[in-house]
Amino acid sequence: MRTGAWVAMCFLALIGPVQAQNGSAPPSEVPGLSAAETRELLDATKATAKAARENVDYARSVPDILFQILTKLDKIEGKLDKIENAIKRETPRRVGR
Repeated sequence: MRTGAWVAMCFLALIGPVQAQNGSAPPSEVPGLSAAETRELLDATKATAKAARENVDYARSVPDILFQILTKLDKIEGKLDKIENAIKRETPRRVGR
C-alpha cells in the first residue's frame, strides 16, 4: 500500500468516529478535539509517513548495496585464487633447482 494512502486511512480511522458522533463537523470544531490537538495529530501522521517512506527507501537500497559488496568480494576472491595457484605452480620449481 502506498504511504499516502496509508496516512489517509489512519487519519480517517482516527477522525471518522468523532465525526460520526457529531455529524459532519470539521475536526477543529469537534468538542473534545481542539485545533492544537488536530495539528498535533496531523504532525504525528506526517512524521509517521516520513518514517515509513525512509524505511521503504532503506529497504530498497540495502539489498542493492549488499549485492554490490558481494560482487566485489567475489571478484577479490577470484583474484586471490589466481595468485594462490600461481604461487603453488612456482614453488615446486624453486625447490627443484
